[in-house]
Amino acid sequence: MVFFNTNVSLYNRFILRYVILLLTLIILSGSFGFSLAKGKGFEGGFPEGSGLGNYRIGNLGKKSKPDQEIQYDQSEEKSSIMVNQEIQFDQRKEKSFNNQKASEDSESSKIRFRGLSGTYTSDFQEATSSTGTIIWDKLGIGQSVFKLKTSISGDTYDLENTLIEISYTFGDEFTLTLGGRSVTTGKLTITSSDSEIFISSNVEGSGYFSILGVEFGIFEILAGFQYTSYVFTEIKTESTSAYWGSFEDSGGLYVTGIGLAF
Repeated sequence: MVFFNTNVSLYNRFILRYVILLLTLIILSGSFGFSLAKGKGFEGGFPEGSGLGNYRIGNLGKKSKPDQEIQYDQSEEKSSIMVNQEIQFDQRKEKSFNNQKASEDSESSKIRFRGLSGTYTSDFQEATSSTGTIIWDKLGIGQSVFKLKTSISGDTYDLENTLIEISYTFGDEFTLTLGGRSVTTGKLTITSSDSEIFISSNVEGSGYFSILGVEFGIFEILAGFQYTSYVFTEIKTESTSAYWGSFEDSGGLYVTGIGLAF
């Protein structure tokens, strides 16, 4: 029985100590939580006598707004650059248009005076051509005189044709002129082997030509080719009732010349 009472007494003292320790922990934890809650808000400042109040810097309860940063508006600069580029492009376009217009006006306002000639000579024939042309605004009109003297089977043929030419000129400093020609008047004289003379002025014919030109200042150097086909009919003689049926011929001739361009 004494052993049992001793154990009961030890158990009661253990329970008492545990209760006292638990109460002490509860009291301490409540006091710490109150102090923490009071210090977190900084409402009462630092505790008196702590010596920390002398080192307080600034007003911890006052909030200040940060200075607003000055932002650089890049869209305005970009818009300004685009406007400047558009103005420069319009100026270049207008300048190019003015130059092109001035060049076109210069080309269209040019007046050209041209003179060309060509000669072909062989053992039995001689052919010559002389041409005068005026060109204005690329359109040209001219006149040519073609002469031929030839001998066939003892008969001599001597003729002269006048032709009207219409042309169109491409280019400015380097030119290409293309045109057509038509025989307007002509005269043919045939002297036969027995010295009988036949004459005709009834002629018709046509042809074409092309001329290349290069300008040197106001002067032009010209070279070209002329082709003509023609036929004389009603060839008669005055001395007798004999007549010559017809005379038909065609051929080309190279010509060169000079011109003036204003």
